[in-house]
Order: sequence, then C-alpha cells, then structure tokens
Amino acid sequence: MTTFTQSRGELTRRGVLLGATALGLAGCGTAPDGLATKSLRAGPSPVTRYRLPVTADLAAWDRHIPARTRAGRPQILALSGGGEDGAFGAGALTGWSATGKRPEFDIVTGISTGALIAPFAFLGADHDPVLRDIFLTHDADDLMQARTLSVIYSNALYDTAPLAALIESYTPPALLRDIAARHDTGARLFVVTTVLESGQGVVWDMGEIARDGQIALFRAVLRASAAIPGLFPPVGIAAERGGVSYGETHVDGGITMPFLALPPAAQSSARAYAPGGHLHVIVNNTLEPEPQMARRSALGVSQQALTAMVRSGSAAALRTARIVARQNGLAVSTASVGTEVGSTWDASNRFAPDYMRRLFDHGYDRARSDRLWR
Repeated sequence: MTTFTQSRGELTRRGVLLGATALGLAGCGTAPDGLATKSLRAGPSPVTRYRLPVTADLAAWDRHIPARTRAGRPQILALSGGGEDGAFGAGALTGWSATGKRPEFDIVTGISTGALIAPFAFLGADHDPVLRDIFLTHDADDLMQARTLSVIYSNALYDTAPLAALIESYTPPALLRDIAARHDTGARLFVVTTVLESGQGVVWDMGEIARDGQIALFRAVLRASAAIPGLFPPVGIAAERGGVSYGETHVDGGITMPFLALPPAAQSSARAYAPGGHLHVIVNNTLEPEPQMARRSALGVSQQALTAMVRSGSAAALRTARIVARQNGLAVSTASVGTEVGSTWDASNRFAPDYMRRLFDHGYDRARSDRLWR
C-alpha cells in the first residue's frame, strides 16, 4: 500500500491524471460520508420525483416543463462545466446584465461549475454580485483540503468540506424560497449529476426541490455536480423507505455531458418547444486554444490529452445543440473563452485568484461590448 504526503501542487497534478480514470479509482474507494449503501434496490427512492434520466423521452420531460413554458418562446441558458473557468461564465452574465439586454430566462441548466452558477443566473441580474463574490473572493483553500491518503483506499485526493460550507453559505433558505417562487411561474432550473453505480446522467429539477424546502438535497446536488471523480469525493444521496436506508453515489455531471442544452430525446422526436425561442450556451472553456507544448512526461501528456478530449466533446455537443435547436425553431447563440484572454490554465495551481480574475474580466468585457456571442 502506497501512502504519501505531498504539496498541494503535486497532489493536484496527480489528481488531474486520476480524474481521467475516475470510475476506476472511485470504484476502489469507500462510500461517501452519510451514504447508506444497504439495499440499493429496496424500491423506488422518494427523490425520483425530483429528477429524470438524461435519456428520458419527451413525455417524461413534459412532466417537468409546463406546457406554457414549452409553448411560450422560451429563453434558455445552458452553462457548461469548466472548474475555475466558470469565472468566465460569471463575468459574461454580469457584463451582459450591464448592457441592459440580458433576458429573464425561462429555463437554466448547469453542470459542474455551471451548476454553481445556475441558481443565481436563474434568479436574474440582481444576483450578479453573488457570482462576482463566488469567483473573485475565494481560492483553492476555500474549496478543498489536500488529504494524507492511500491511493488504494481513499475515494478522493481532496476533502471538499470547505466547498460544502461555501455552498451552504450561498444557499440560505431565502434563496430556495426565491427559486421556488420562480418555479411556480413555470420557469425551470435543472442541474445534471452522474450516478456512479450506473454511469447514468440524472437531471434534477432544482425548483421542485426548492419548492418542497429540501435544502439538504438542493445543496447535495450542487456539490455532486461539481464532484470530479478521483479529485473530489463523490456525494451520497440517500433516502429511507419502510425503515430501509438506500441510496446512490453521485459525481460530476460533466462525466455524462459537457452541458445540457435541450432534452436529448428532441434529437429524434417531435419538437420539444414551440418555435421562436432562443438558446444561449456558455462554454466555460477554450474551444480553439493556441497550440501548447505538453510536458514530456506521462502526466503532462495525459493532462493535455484529457483537456483535448473535453474540448472536442464540447465542440461536438455544440454542433448537435445547434442542429436540434434549429429543428425546434430556436435561435442559437454560443460563447466560450477566447484565445485573446492571454492566460494558460495551470493544473498545478488550481483556482488561482489572478487566473480567475482574468477570466471573469474577459467574460465581462466581451459581454459589455457586445462581443460575447457567436
């Protein structure tokens, strides 16, 4: 058994590589704290009414999206994952608000770092100061703590208790009441996680969760959507039925898809929405980066290959989203981090304040000057 205690930078460098083989490492780990693993097949979980599989048919989606929303030329915002690059999305939304042209969204979806942005984007420009605070006043120490761990028996390189505390501080009961109020108007807030046991993507109806006052579940879903396997611990979502406890292990929604633009079932079915709406997709990543030499090491090559894979997946998902949106009569606008940002992501220095400030300002300036959308 190999154990080690290393610097934050070295742990992170190892963590990015381990994140690429996430399912293997997480499978060897212990169950997340608070997850009761007894009888996973005991029966349908009470939380299922708050969610649906990513692969659900349109009839299932229709149970979560009111007819008036689908028929009313919806304004849709999809927020991708991207770690600290979420600062770009936060800046873009804030700059967009400053133009006075930002719409009130009928549907907002978020994955990973996009899931942390989504509740505040859903509630509108009045919550822009919260986004600024989240991405410009915190660093790695506020999100995670390096563990002294065994590679074989621990389920993650970092303890995200600080992230859990941060999410709790930004999601007071009053926030859930505001989300529930918008939900009652027909607006919808969705967050994606991945069930580790099945590898299935799950879409959570966060407004319905908020409406029922399920604050612990609301926070758990946000933390799970950002739980990069191997790097951050998985999140257990447990329930009790007939005195029997059971549950699932949830991790980063980005394992399933880079962002959720439209119901996947809309690719092969009748229209999901009435024509005339608008889909906006913010990709918290650089889709066409400047060429960068990989470090001549197994870890350096693996990191660069993983980054290329994520970007390629995002680009392919954007192409599909454009096709499906146009089939539904929706206009499409996309935004991603530009090469002109002049800053290179460093895996050994995660959540660096200077880097996030540059990304935030880049998003803000492009939106403020009407250069955000493609």
